[in-house]
Order: sequence, then structure tokens, then C-alpha cells
Amino acid sequence: MKNDNLEVWEEVFQQNEWGKYPALGVVKFIARNFYKVENRKTVKVLELGSGTGANLWYIAREGFSVYGVDGSVTAVKNCLKRLDVEGLSEQVGEIRIGDYYDELQHFPDNTFDAIIDVESLYCNSYERSKEILEIAIAKLKDKGVLYSQTFAEGTWGLEGEEVGYHAVLPKSGPMKGLGYSRYSTHEDIEDLYTRANSKITSIERNELHTNGGNCIKEWIVEVIKK
Repeated sequence: MKNDNLEVWEEVFQQNEWGKYPALGVVKFIARNFYKVENRKTVKVLELGSGTGANLWYIAREGFSVYGVDGSVTAVKNCLKRLDVEGLSEQVGEIRIGDYYDELQHFPDNTFDAIIDVESLYCNSYERSKEILEIAIAKLKDKGVLYSQTFAEGTWGLEGEEVGYHAVLPKSGPMKGLGYSRYSTHEDIEDLYTRANSKITSIERNELHTNGGNCIKEWIVEVIKK
């Protein structure tokens, strides 16, 4: 099944300078799990929906090996260029172009110490997200960890007529005009991330209230491979 959001985001990356600095949650996650590792280059981190590489740039600068998958040719090109210009190419394992539903299959199982998703999985349907998580977690080493940041119910713009389970085509808010967008309830989080091969270790909730009275709500989920 084709993911139509890939074309939307290719246009976004062509027209905008997008994402230079990492998500704070990712910084905390990487620091907590891997800063004490003596040889950081042995730690392999994969990002789903790596975009222009804001998170991978930070992780590479910290000495870890980075991998990524993104559907936008422009985003991947800009990511690799930035890593090269800043002398970080040696930290790059592989960054693939395409839908990670398919591209994940190119990585062997039990490869990664960590996988991160920062507001990318929400572009996929609920059932497809389950499948992606099952595949992704299989790519983790034993006791490998996954970080996922995803929109929660009540987020500005994620209301109105649904086009799928908890999914809309936003006409306002931060995802306006960016295609299929899915939000998650707490029950969804428990169901999505508790796969046969994984266990949720942490669920947090972040809220950003704007001056206009709107609110962006996110779940931050951490998972360990059994």
C-alpha cells in the first residue's frame, strides 16, 4: 500500500529549510541510555523518518553510528550533505530513501541498539503502524530500545471528520495541509507499542500551549525489546 504522505513531505522539504536541531526528548533518551558506553561508535541508532537529519546530526556528533530511512529524496540529500560538511560522514552507516514499511526489510534483524521516531509514525494508519513497529523492534538487538514521539488526542487540528481510525486531514494546526495525520489515545499507545517482542518501559505526556489558546499534545513512549 502506497503512503501518499511521502509525496507531501518531499514537497515540504523542497520548499522549506526544515529541522536543524534535535528534539529534547531524543537528547535525553540517548544520554540516559548510551552516554556511558566506552566506544560510542559501536552503538547503532536508526531513525524512522529521519528527514533532514536534525536528530542524526546530534547523535553522530556525540560519536554514535547513525542510520536512517526517509521517503524524501531532498531530505536525505540535505541530511547527507550536512553530515559531510560537518565532518561526520564516518559516523554514517546507511540512510535509505523510501517508505520504511518496505525499507526496514533491508536491515538484518538484531542490528540496532536503538530506534527513534519523532512524529513520523503518525503518518501511517493504526494497523500499518502496528506492522511497522513489529518489524522495527525485530531489527533491535536483545534489550535494544525504541523511542517514539507521537501526537495525542486533543492536539490542535486533529479534529473533524475522520478518514481512518483516529486519523484526519488537518485543516488547521501544525499539520495543516500535510496530509494524513493520526492521533493516539493512551489506550492506543498501550496497544500499538506492546508487541509480541516488546515491552513499554515509559509513557509520558507533553503539552505545548500557544498564545492563541491552542494546544499541541504528544506522547513520548519508550520500549525495550524482550
